Amino acid sequence: MSDKPKISAALRQLLLRLHFYAGILIAPFLLVSALTGLAYALSYPLEDALYSDLRTVDPGGERIGLADQVEAVTAAHPDWTVTAVRPAAEDDASTAVVVDDGVVRESGAVAVVYVDPYTGDVLGDSTSYGSSQAGPVREWISTLHRNLHLGEPGRLYSELAASWLWVVALGGLVLWIARKRRDGGLWRPKPHGTGRSRTLAWHGPVGLWLVLVLLFLSVTGLTWSRYAGENVAALRETLSWTTPSVTVEGATGGDHGGHGGHHESAAASPFAVALLDSVYATARDADMNGPLQITLPTGGGTQYLVAETHRSLPLEQDQMVVDTASGAPEVAEELRFADWPFMAQATNVFIAAHMGLLFGLANQLLLAAAMLAVVLMIAWGYRMWWQRRPKGGLVGRPYARGTLRRLPWPLVAVVVAVTAGVGWCFPLLGISLAAFAVIDVLIGLWQRFRKPPKENGDGEAVVSRRAALAGATVAAAVGAGVGMGIASSQGDGGEAAGADGAVEPFFGARQSGIETPAQGHALFASFALSDKAMTGETLDQAAMRANLQALLRDWSAVAAALAAGEAPPKAKIDGDDQFDAEAVAAGLDPARLTVTFGLGPGVFAKTGLEAAQPSKLVELPEFDGDKLNPAWSGGDLLLQVCGDDQQVVSGAFLELRKRAVGYGTLGWVQQGFSSRPADGGTPRNLMGFKDGSANPEVGSSTFDERVWAVDSEPGWFEGGTYLVFRKIRMRLPDWSMLTAEDQNLTFGRERDSGVPLSGGGEFDHPDFEALDASGLPAVPADSHVAVVHDAPMVRRGYNYDYGFLTEGAVSSDAATDGHLDGHMHAEHPYDAGLLFVSFQADPQAFIDAQEKMAASDRLSEFITAEGSAVFVLPPGAPEGGYVGQGLFEA
Repeated sequence: MSDKPKISAALRQLLLRLHFYAGILIAPFLLVSALTGLAYALSYPLEDALYSDLRTVDPGGERIGLADQVEAVTAAHPDWTVTAVRPAAEDDASTAVVVDDGVVRESGAVAVVYVDPYTGDVLGDSTSYGSSQAGPVREWISTLHRNLHLGEPGRLYSELAASWLWVVALGGLVLWIARKRRDGGLWRPKPHGTGRSRTLAWHGPVGLWLVLVLLFLSVTGLTWSRYAGENVAALRETLSWTTPSVTVEGATGGDHGGHGGHHESAAASPFAVALLDSVYATARDADMNGPLQITLPTGGGTQYLVAETHRSLPLEQDQMVVDTASGAPEVAEELRFADWPFMAQATNVFIAAHMGLLFGLANQLLLAAAMLAVVLMIAWGYRMWWQRRPKGGLVGRPYARGTLRRLPWPLVAVVVAVTAGVGWCFPLLGISLAAFAVIDVLIGLWQRFRKPPKENGDGEAVVSRRAALAGATVAAAVGAGVGMGIASSQGDGGEAAGADGAVEPFFGARQSGIETPAQGHALFASFALSDKAMTGETLDQAAMRANLQALLRDWSAVAAALAAGEAPPKAKIDGDDQFDAEAVAAGLDPARLTVTFGLGPGVFAKTGLEAAQPSKLVELPEFDGDKLNPAWSGGDLLLQVCGDDQQVVSGAFLELRKRAVGYGTLGWVQQGFSSRPADGGTPRNLMGFKDGSANPEVGSSTFDERVWAVDSEPGWFEGGTYLVFRKIRMRLPDWSMLTAEDQNLTFGRERDSGVPLSGGGEFDHPDFEALDASGLPAVPADSHVAVVHDAPMVRRGYNYDYGFLTEGAVSSDAATDGHLDGHMHAEHPYDAGLLFVSFQADPQAFIDAQEKMAASDRLSEFITAEGSAVFVLPPGAPEGGYVGQGLFEA
């Protein structure tokens, strides 16, 4: 199997973890930025209303000259120096006269006196900020958005938010597009079901539509940041993307783009004021349109800076120097916006859009809507985190760590290099990401070393090689000097079978019977959920859903008691004089009993829970070579009962079956066994070969990746898995006629040792390039190992032997005809083989492997699948709860 799916899955898991932590830890900064950005977008109409008495007038008659308007300001405020004039651009607009009133203001702030251009009446004064000419209210909100009024340190919050915004947006986009969904919902919300899946149905499409706006706000917002902004400025300087400007001799000041600017003032001569009208007329004749600002020269200067200040479409940002040295105003220099470098134009346009100026009110409303959507996205994100919480927990679990270890080293180097480059461009992003990584590693180490070791029946610690080495390292570091033993080989995943009296816990985050070391006996039983009450009345979906919940609750209580070696609670149908099924195992130890519950594809429709059905849960196809018997296939509910004592297993099944009366009818039952060799190695199947050599170690990242379903499933199913069941009959008499060499070539392994035919050890990966003495591949391409190696699943097989199938009192020995190969009776075929069970995060993994087997696996000549089913195994039951509880609480 190609490594591409593994790499893709690992990269996706890495992106999930990054998106999760960024959403959880950075979201508060984004929330503050969104709320203050919303306030800023709405501050434009608010300011228009608050300052309408200063900025608007009643049109009437002819306007008086600009010089007369300035003289009116000078008469009202003789101690204030006029530095610039902003002629009224609309019929109902006032003229703004920029003055130096002697008050020290922050950079970009100037005092402005408003004049009625028709009457010369002074309307009042205020403060104007930056090139957007914001008033005090909008500037206060802008500063809140920019730095929370905390000055330079406060800018770190907005830079952190802007630096992470594009990471969160792009990460979410990739995850949402790559997500598999059954019923669309990519572009528009389809909130079916309940719980996390319903929340995600809103979070994903809204984020998809919002992503371009978020990327735009992130990129443009970084231009005002402290550290990343310096890098952006340096890049613009290097690539000549900076905004050009004209040179003015003796001008009193000017405006600059951005949230703020710089303005210097000095006294302008009365002669300069007197020439204002002719300078204004000259500029208008030279096609200077829209709102203008005329900056007066200082002292004996003769050059006026005339600048267009229209920041909405069409942008009018032309600049012009008008010189009056000759006595008549003349255009000395001009710089048209159309002549700016393209990237300088684009930067100016983007900044205007970020500030809500480009499209006027429409721009401001769009920003406000985007900020509201961001607030909703953050709320939905936190809600999904809360919905992923385990029972009794306050918050959800993070996604599994260790994904980098599953990537090839060259790809890891690329990831590290890209991360380092991004960190250099966006320093706060790099620093915070490094801090996350360090904290995450420390948490991982803490969790690893605080987890108590598992014990076998003798109370001895059972740990994996990795855990033993890590524990020994820490012990040496603290001087404890305590050695840790490794109880078993890699073959049984670091686990050893316990003594008969050992107890496997029922309650936990995941169901037992999946990671549990395989017991000696297993029973698989399928039930169909009843659609009729015991009175014969037909049940509706709500009633069937209630029955399913009641049955799972009752089964969980019984299973928990039996696994602990305790008497189960009495069944409702039991009377004082009735036989109790628990008496079957009375006096016996629990013998590592586990009970695992599964739900089939049909049960969700029957109970009206289709919206909560995991997306990959569909009936398995019938593969080439299958001879499926409906009596041994499918089902709504599955019981997997395993233990080291067959009587304990049978007693548990009888007790559980009794509880299903009135809720479900028994479909089929299959029983199997598995005998572990005395040396604790891998068990063998009835063909004599070791079965399970290729399984990853329990608890390893490979095991977790193969088994546990994450993210793409409904929230209630988080941490569950899919179980595929197959009853596979082996043609053992025919198989026994093969030579040992032919059997080895069929499997691709040596029967006695389990070693691949390419050499090495039992658990070594086969070398498919190795040749044998004859020059042929040592592991044949059609061998079982070659066909299904590295299938992303974990196998657990149990042998079964039902003997010769007979009719009535006729025994197989009584048959005298139909012998095949001197071994098998045609009339009474021998029914023995394997109860194959696989756990996988996606049933497609099994389907892919089975299709390969059907096409080219020589083992297919000796096996036939007669039963088939697929189920979801929900997460484990919380203490005192029941399996599948999240399905009904979502």
